[in-house]
Amino acid sequence: MRAFFLLSICLLELNGCGYSSAFRAPPGVRTVAVPTFNNATFPLRRELEYELTAALRREILSRTNLKLADARDADLVIHGTIREFRQPVVAEGQRDQVLESTLVIAVAVTVEDHAGRKRWRENVRKEEPYSAQLGETLEQARSRAITNLAERILLVVESWEE
Repeated sequence: MRAFFLLSICLLELNGCGYSSAFRAPPGVRTVAVPTFNNATFPLRRELEYELTAALRREILSRTNLKLADARDADLVIHGTIREFRQPVVAEGQRDQVLESTLVIAVAVTVEDHAGRKRWRENVRKEEPYSAQLGETLEQARSRAITNLAERILLVVESWEE
């Protein structure tokens, strides 16, 4: 019972400091649009733009109270261009198979706040480790990198007004 009381006090303290684990949208923003990102990778990494756009939309729906809308009707529009997707090798096996590498994804994000009539640009980059030695597949690493990049993009959008 005492532990529950102390935990309650701590939570009240955190709440009083303005801390929140939920996404905070800019004032007046209730809807958001995420048009399919552009893919400017070279060599072209097919389907990457669809995967990242879908991941960001899922992130918005699961972590915010914002509704997805069409770009012309939304309060906030998040555009993106995937500039880079690389897989630098860290370690190779005896037969040149990749044992460990890092997936690097870089995106130029543009946010348009139609409610506040503002526009903002930011470069977002995510590096994710990949290890075949741990039994991971390249597709699993790619999926994790895309999910983590979508989360990072949403955090960048949230910090825009600060």
